[in-house]
Amino acid sequence: SSLSGTAMVIVMVMASLVVERSVAIDLCGMTQAELNECLPAVSKNNPTSPSLLCCNALKHADYTCLCGYKNSPWLGSFGVDPKLASSLPKECDLTNAPTC
Repeated sequence: SSLSGTAMVIVMVMASLVVERSVAIDLCGMTQAELNECLPAVSKNNPTSPSLLCCNALKHADYTCLCGYKNSPWLGSFGVDPKLASSLPKECDLTNAPTC
């Protein structure tokens, strides 16, 4: 779907932040905590439904910025399920989320 690119970008950015856990980051309009909040919803191991905090954070994300991470090779190396990532905007009922 057209939202799948957006979801993948979000997940790639979240995965990149795992490396920087010791540094406070505000990236693409989302804090490190907000990005990390979405990670369990796209995990290959025991995924959960996206939390309200995750979905609320996605509502104010800078998608133009996030799309800059679209081709990051890190997705798989952080245990992220691409199918779950693709469905994240839908799971959060973000029908108006911009796409990459």
